[in-house]
Amino acid sequence: MTRSFLLNDSVCKTFTSKCKRLFHPGPIFGMGIVIFLTFVGLWVHFSTLIYLWKSFACVNLFFCCSLSVFILRSYALSAWYGPGFVMLGWKPKDPKDQAYLQYCRVCDGYKAPRSHHCKTCGRCVLKMDHHCPWINTCVGYLNHSHFLNFVISAPIGCLYCCTLCAYRIYYVITRSFALFRFGYDYKVLFSFYELIILVIGLGLAFGVVLAVGGLGYCQIRGILRNKTAIEDWIMTKAQDRRDSDPTLKPMVYPYDLGWKNNLQQIEQLQQKNLKSKTAVLFRIGRPYSGIILPVTFGCRTFCCPPCSGESRIAVAIGDVVSVTRAHKRWYYGQILSPSHSDDVNSPKGSILPVTFGCRTYCCPPFGGKNHAAAAIGDLGTAHRR
Repeated sequence: MTRSFLLNDSVCKTFTSKCKRLFHPGPIFGMGIVIFLTFVGLWVHFSTLIYLWKSFACVNLFFCCSLSVFILRSYALSAWYGPGFVMLGWKPKDPKDQAYLQYCRVCDGYKAPRSHHCKTCGRCVLKMDHHCPWINTCVGYLNHSHFLNFVISAPIGCLYCCTLCAYRIYYVITRSFALFRFGYDYKVLFSFYELIILVIGLGLAFGVVLAVGGLGYCQIRGILRNKTAIEDWIMTKAQDRRDSDPTLKPMVYPYDLGWKNNLQQIEQLQQKNLKSKTAVLFRIGRPYSGIILPVTFGCRTFCCPPCSGESRIAVAIGDVVSVTRAHKRWYYGQILSPSHSDDVNSPKGSILPVTFGCRTYCCPPFGGKNHAAAAIGDLGTAHRR
């Protein structure tokens, strides 16, 4: 994929629009189930396990919380990032390539390779797999790895929750009968509402194991073949045509690179190589100390810091920075100056304000080819110092 159509989620590109996509019945219901099952697991932990095996209870608590956070994070990021959409009105650089591409009348542009138009999203989606109502968007190029993490971790967590709920019910029933056999005036050790919650939790967890587990199997099988659900359907239709007409040439699937390379593409292990090709170089025109909330860079920069765990990097006038992405008033980049290249403590990738550089290069962020060429051409001497 080339930089001309490799865009971030251009439909929901603002913080408010991304929050609106999360606050939808699908994501709310899905994350609500995960949170509910997490509290059920913690209830079993504090009501039963902590009194029986203290050492195991500590391990169980850590495993339960860590797995729940990972599931929620993968689920939220799948909806937050979005699949990535083809630019409206996109055309290939070489006009000869238009003969090999489909034209989308809705988006008024050509479809990039492996992209398809989604009627629900209203855009052509990069490497579209399917539209998922549970994340309120499509599964595609940008969020496929997060979606894969979710469909693998969710069945594991729900299967573990099933085990905890079943053990709690078994423990209460067997303990009640044991007390009765020894002549104690026993009573049921949990209330009616607790029993209802345990049964509901057991049913929800088992349902998620079956539904999401089956989806995870299909996703893993498609990823190892580097074949999306739509492409699998297209290949099935092509094979049916050749079965009915043996004179047609065999249909060769061009994207299967072997299961190892296919898995690397989905997990984006070669993402650094892509970033280096699409990065834009900047020369620093204003120093920045690395403070999280810089007051001197304006109210908008101060009040709209990125919600990210990356550190802020201090830069000086004349430093060269390779910028790979932007968010409102902030850039994400890496210092390329020789004075910082030998510093083992300098972060590999950090965040800094948009106004850190010369106005010639900072407006607009991630501009067109002329903007990138001007920045790289002017900074050509920086790498030869």
